[in-house]
Amino acid sequence: MIEAHHLSKTYTLVDKEAGLLGSIKSFFRPKKRYIPAVKNISLSIQKGEIIGYIGSNGSGKSTTIKMLTGILYPDEGQVLINGLDPSKARTAINRQIGVLFGQKSHLRWDIPVIESFFLHAKIYDVPDSLYQERLKHLTKLLELESILNQPVRNLSLGQRVKCEFAAIFLHQPAIVFLDEPTIGLDASVKELIRNFIRTMNQEFQTTFLITSHDMQDIESLCERIVIIDKGQKVYDGSLTHLKKNFSKVKTIAFTTHTAIEAPLKAPHLEWKQLDSHHFEIHYQTEHLNNAQIIQLAFAQYPIEDVTMKEITIEQIVKRIYEEGLHD
Repeated sequence: MIEAHHLSKTYTLVDKEAGLLGSIKSFFRPKKRYIPAVKNISLSIQKGEIIGYIGSNGSGKSTTIKMLTGILYPDEGQVLINGLDPSKARTAINRQIGVLFGQKSHLRWDIPVIESFFLHAKIYDVPDSLYQERLKHLTKLLELESILNQPVRNLSLGQRVKCEFAAIFLHQPAIVFLDEPTIGLDASVKELIRNFIRTMNQEFQTTFLITSHDMQDIESLCERIVIIDKGQKVYDGSLTHLKKNFSKVKTIAFTTHTAIEAPLKAPHLEWKQLDSHHFEIHYQTEHLNNAQIIQLAFAQYPIEDVTMKEITIEQIVKRIYEEGLHD
């Protein structure tokens, strides 16, 4: 569904001094800076995949999506969306994709939601009977019954985002690009949106490319992730494989009845005291397992409580940004 080969995009900025003199100087002798946003990125995404596309702020995620959707043209490389080139078949591609940027709206601010939906359906030439059928289905899935006749300006953020999702699915896109779709939403609305994405994927084999700083979105929806850092792709593979590779060091937290008097010393582990009654043991899974660590701790301390700590996707991504990804 998506083929991107060696995409690169560089932005040109002009540094201008303040004031009229600075404007005159920049007009006749502009000082240009070149900022590479995306460098030699290739992607291949199959029908029905849900891909997490993650990276820090300024890493090139939004620029990539804009090139894939035809908003920007790459300086180098080629994009094909379901076999079509966005630079040559913009209208045909727009009928096959849905795009939702977290800060952009498809809805008219001053008119009722239902009228925005009707306008959207007309723009995409959705037949009236099909529009009514899809509207009924989307209204039920996204719980929109009570807000369809309200102006968009009167909606809460969660209500508006649910309506945005309904709008982009009225023309039944084959590929959907979501850029920070759940930003600022409460937990219940986030879960409803995630369930909606799963339903669309299962019922219609809709392909999704999702960028998000909310790692729960990524973990709950995506089996495959692509990590981009400083404009370059640093990982493309399964989330399970990534977590497995980063889980070679595990942590168990302990609470004791009495104050801790001496650290636990043994090969292949790191002992860390948090306070007089709490400590953690970080150990290498290649040499030790949970049972051995717990046995060592119970042999030396009066243990009251034990907590297993699994590495989170947030911690993994943070380490990749800070240290890079090594084979």
